[in-house]
Amino acid sequence: MSQPLSSNEESFLLAQLAKGDQKSYQKLFYQFYADLCRFCNRYVRNEEIAEEIVQDVFIYVWEKREVINISVSIKSYLYTAVRNKSINYIKLQLPKDQAKEDIANFEIAGSTDVESELTFAELSVKVQDAIETLPKKCKAIFLLSREDDYTYKEIATHLGISIKTVENQMVIALRKLRVELSPYWEKV
Repeated sequence: MSQPLSSNEESFLLAQLAKGDQKSYQKLFYQFYADLCRFCNRYVRNEEIAEEIVQDVFIYVWEKREVINISVSIKSYLYTAVRNKSINYIKLQLPKDQAKEDIANFEIAGSTDVESELTFAELSVKVQDAIETLPKKCKAIFLLSREDDYTYKEIATHLGISIKTVENQMVIALRKLRVELSPYWEKV
């Protein structure tokens, strides 16, 4: 494990990365790659898949380097991205029975009452069902934001609409999802 980056080093690294500096990208890669692979492997339990997931995250960072908005530390951003991609892999790529078993083994963050805990798999199904009830445009905007990690500006550009429209559609989506999922909040 290498030395953590100071906030000044992170800021400089991000600024250089945004300019397309490959040495900064390599430094970022070598700083975190091995640790991220070990972290990811705890989720997917397959070293090759873990490496693919981590590589996908680094490819995304490189491709979006000019527009990526990292408001937390680079380390936090990368670990969160790898965690999310790992869970998506478990949900979408593994055989359904294996996925249910794996996801059920994750604790729902912040839950302390074991008897009232919904498994992550059950909640995930409810969330997907709720997303399916959204109007087409609203659903597309929501998925670009939450699953593809697009910023509102990127969504607006991608869909050829205003940022205000994106904001309004996200408010609608979140309001509808809150209503659809409200029976499950008490259980979590």
